[in-house]
Amino acid sequence: MGKLVLAGDIGATKTNLGLFREGSQGLARVSFCNFASCGEKDFVRQTKAFLVREKAETKLMSVCFGVAGPVCDGSVEATNLGLKLNEKELQREFACARLSLVNDLFATAAAIALLQENNLAVLQEGEAFLGRSATSVVLAPGTGLGMAFMIGGEDQLRILASEGGHADFAPRNEDEIELWRYLKRRFGRVSRERLLSGPGLLNIYDWLRQRPENKKEVALAAVQTSAAQIVAAAAVDYLAGKALATFVALLGSVAGDLAMTGLAAGGLYLAGGIPVRIIDHLRHERFLAAFHDKGRMVSWLKKVPVKVVLDPEAALLGAARIAVSASRGQLAGTPRSRAITS
Repeated sequence: MGKLVLAGDIGATKTNLGLFREGSQGLARVSFCNFASCGEKDFVRQTKAFLVREKAETKLMSVCFGVAGPVCDGSVEATNLGLKLNEKELQREFACARLSLVNDLFATAAAIALLQENNLAVLQEGEAFLGRSATSVVLAPGTGLGMAFMIGGEDQLRILASEGGHADFAPRNEDEIELWRYLKRRFGRVSRERLLSGPGLLNIYDWLRQRPENKKEVALAAVQTSAAQIVAAAAVDYLAGKALATFVALLGSVAGDLAMTGLAAGGLYLAGGIPVRIIDHLRHERFLAAFHDKGRMVSWLKKVPVKVVLDPEAALLGAARIAVSASRGQLAGTPRSRAITS
């Protein structure tokens, strides 16, 4: 099988693992497995079993795991999972020369340049008007809400990890103020992730159900108990449709904030598990209307390309790219800010 790199995408719900080889056509995945995300011991056990099954345990040049949590000094605790991992400990477990832990959105950002056009859906063409060196951003609602910034051209791309999904939610109108108050009573603090995630969509739906003016709709509709059920029922159930429309508008607003924060002339990419599942709703005018609704910045925001990442394994591909860069000795910096070379 030759020399390989091992890549992992460790989310709050599931873990994807892939073995990759670099060839003349770029990175090629040679094997894949996934399992429910779990604690440290089970993660190491299942990863080792995968390597043994693929006869790859002695063929690893480098390993990179993208994890849904902040990486500090080679360690990470997955924010919505409780999994704790350390680079040095994992390096000993897998007997490999190079092992990197990065934030999962860091890994997703590293994959953007490798994606084909058919793996990107355009919501706004924009202009990418500052060229190859312009900053781009990734925003990913899924089990949580992830963010990352990409700076510089592909020959020396620098990626900045972010925990901006945990920043405070800022309501824009009276309804959103009421929503904020509802969530404040429930959680004590209201972050963006409390709304822009799978659990966040359910929070929005629960808020709508308890509003007095929706009493009639509550009596007529079946109760939706998950984000997936809300999305599936949105076309026929008033409250589910209203919840999803609210979610889309809030996502557009936060996306516009992020684009301005990073001066993202190179583009904004929506990734994670949710956008690809609601792509038709994102094409509705309410998303871009909220994205543009930034006062004097509206003209600038209309120039920012906005795309949806359709590849569900983008983070895995990005982790493989980072592992290959590390195997060449080309990975510089810290897990929060690293230069990735092609």
